[in-house]
Amino acid sequence: MKKGLSFLLITLLLASAFSTYSWWQCKEKNKEMLKDTYTKFEINRWELEHIGASFEYLLQNNASNEVIFLYAVNYRDHVYVVKNLFEFLWSHSKDEREKFWKLRVAMSNLEVFLNSAAFKPHEERKMMLSENVETLKQFDILFKELNKYRDPFDIPDELAEKAFNLSKQLKW
Repeated sequence: MKKGLSFLLITLLLASAFSTYSWWQCKEKNKEMLKDTYTKFEINRWELEHIGASFEYLLQNNASNEVIFLYAVNYRDHVYVVKNLFEFLWSHSKDEREKFWKLRVAMSNLEVFLNSAAFKPHEERKMMLSENVETLKQFDILFKELNKYRDPFDIPDELAEKAFNLSKQLKW
């Protein structure tokens, strides 16, 4: 009887160890997949490092309606990709969901702002961008900081909070 219980106990311990190892390995693969996905779209974040400075330059140099429109649409499209990336990270991450949710909401707010700016009449678009150029320049700093991180799990919670709060400052 003791041999049978010992055998059963050893079998259960081995099965438990194997199961725990498999779970851990799966968790690590998932985290690696999320990290790889994050790095695949870094060009979109790089493009956004000069959103505020670009609009400031365009406005100061009396850029044409078409040029400002194209910049607004181009930046909106980059923000759309970044927003979807953070939504993907949010939906597939178990550990840091709040951080990715805040970053996703911040990108969503910026996307809506840029879309709204793009499709306003020219003078309204210029006024809207002028009123928000300082906030957009803060996004330049934010994206430069965000691009320092090759692993999305290394992004500090404070940076996500800053992005979230900054996006609420946009006026449209």
